[in-house]
Amino acid sequence: HTYVVPSRKILSQRDLDLFLKSESCTAFVEFINNLNDAVKGVRLTDPCQVSTNTENFISLLNTLRLWVDEIPPIQQPMRYGNKAFRTWFTRVKENAGVLIENILPEGKKEAATEAIGYLLDSLGNSTRIDYGTGHETTFVALLYFLYRIGFFVPEDKVALVTRAFSTYLELMRHVQRAYLLEPAGSHGVWSLDDYQFLPFYWGSAQLISDKVAIPPRVIFSSSELGVYAKDYLYLGCIEFINKMKTGPFAEHSPILTSIAEVNSWEKINGGMIKMYRAEVLGKFPIMQHFLFGSIITFRPQ
Repeated sequence: HTYVVPSRKILSQRDLDLFLKSESCTAFVEFINNLNDAVKGVRLTDPCQVSTNTENFISLLNTLRLWVDEIPPIQQPMRYGNKAFRTWFTRVKENAGVLIENILPEGKKEAATEAIGYLLDSLGNSTRIDYGTGHETTFVALLYFLYRIGFFVPEDKVALVTRAFSTYLELMRHVQRAYLLEPAGSHGVWSLDDYQFLPFYWGSAQLISDKVAIPPRVIFSSSELGVYAKDYLYLGCIEFINKMKTGPFAEHSPILTSIAEVNSWEKINGGMIKMYRAEVLGKFPIMQHFLFGSIITFRPQ
């Protein structure tokens, strides 16, 4: 197999329409849905199988997090888009090849060429100093790429969400707190969230449970959020929004407020994937940055 440096291929709305109908897109969404099914009723703190490859991947993400601590934000007039982010991003870029090759087993090391592009593009944009759901989607493309080459296996599915993705989320929140990146491709208050989407999809799956009955309106109770945030991606996101935003929740997050009126996590979960397809995968300003290579291919007819 010949690996390539991944590149952008969606250059027009027509390209995007072709991609959305392609086998490549279907397989990618199926991967996202399979991870969703794997974590139904599963808490972040529940024990699960964590392979050596998954552990090594998580420690790579934790290395990037440590570098944020070593590169503090600089004093600058603008509140958002701290330029120290570029210094951090440059360090990641210079070391990404070595970091990825170190975790890939013998016989798969040449896949680093392709994996580097996905890793870097999942961390935000260093020119615009922004981050959003497109970067998050690229991170999931990295997980999918590593899954397709056999680095991750089917038994890793739960850990990919509750360990790997949640570590990525913590990394990006850490980056967010340090450098205050601009939201990329956000519709302001009419977005689900300025930066993330999939923790709401997978996080609502976690809350589908016969064992624990946590109603969707729990998001309005700060005391209950404090208890459950560490167990559920969805509630962790709500807690983070509360820390980062001021003013009444219904004003800065009207979409999440109206979703909380739906009385079943099952319904919320079903709605989330439809919304993800429409608002993330279906949006040209976001998907024009998506990367294609030898595994996630783009072959318009």
